[in-house]
Amino acid sequence: MGIQTASSDAIPKVYDQVEYRVKGRILHTTARGPFKELVEEIPFIINELIQKLARQGRWGQIVTFQQSAFMPPTAVQNFAAHLKGRYENPEIRPVVALVFTPDLEAGQSMASEYLNCYLDAGVTAQIFEDYASARDWVESEISHFSTRIEWRENYKIGDQAIDEQHRELFKRANYVLAAISHEGQVIAAARLFQYMRTHLSHEEELMRRLEYPKLQVHAQEHRELIARLNVVLLKIANEDMVKADLEELLGDWFLAHMETADTELARFSNASRQKI
Repeated sequence: MGIQTASSDAIPKVYDQVEYRVKGRILHTTARGPFKELVEEIPFIINELIQKLARQGRWGQIVTFQQSAFMPPTAVQNFAAHLKGRYENPEIRPVVALVFTPDLEAGQSMASEYLNCYLDAGVTAQIFEDYASARDWVESEISHFSTRIEWRENYKIGDQAIDEQHRELFKRANYVLAAISHEGQVIAAARLFQYMRTHLSHEEELMRRLEYPKLQVHAQEHRELIARLNVVLLKIANEDMVKADLEELLGDWFLAHMETADTELARFSNASRQKI
């Protein structure tokens, strides 16, 4: 896309475009300048992409400038106002790496202008001279665990084997949320699902050995858990991970199952051992 303008000594004649590409929890942006008015070049799809990325948790953006970074003062002011409106809600703000290669036209003079636009909008941002450094920084900033599904010692139910398995489940769930790429999310999700099946099979085998009177009721909750987890994993496979879904499943539903059904099972198991 190109926009032709009247001849000017200060502003180059051809203006190009802004392109987006989402990979996992990072929005990769290519901005080919110079720009007469950057806001007008931003595709309308940006709002949809931001909402999708924000649902995954903390997300990042890498903006790589090509050809030229030039933008006149009025356009800078408009871009700053645009970012303030876009990121008025702190919960959707990303971390942003701005890449200005040393040979970029107007890169040195414009870098601080762009940076201040993001900082004034409350966005964590830094300037880099190469893409690799920018990517490493963004990945380190957005790779995090969720406190809602963080294992706590008071979650123990009194059965050592089951407690260790529960701890591992919480750890694996957090690995899903910490994954940066879509491939990493899918792999972590598959490992979580596999371990969940192993854990639930262990509990059900234990109940059969003990001739546990509530086996059928307990096993039905397990089936419901697997069904719920399947829904979450399907979204991840379709590149639509929702952090809140996994937090609710593990931090609310599964935790409640641990505190009631699993705790009751542990008590029954311990009492059975004492009779031997």
